[in-house]
Amino acid sequence: IVKFLAKQADVGETISRLEDLLRYLLPFYIREGKSYLTVGIGCTGGRHRSVMVASELSRRLADAGADVSVVHRDMQK
Repeated sequence: IVKFLAKQADVGETISRLEDLLRYLLPFYIREGKSYLTVGIGCTGGRHRSVMVASELSRRLADAGADVSVVHRDMQK
């Protein structure tokens, strides 16, 4: 499923746009003294698309130096 989703142009664009937004916003949160930012990624079932998007987004942000943790709330449902 991950390989299939990774081949979809709209999935890649969505992840890139979210990454750009978060890279832009994170310095503002840090400057304001916020200790964390919660981002929710959802899809119909919560076990495939949202998991792939959240995992890839967290990897990219961690590679950029962000302290990231991920919780897949609905994956076990």
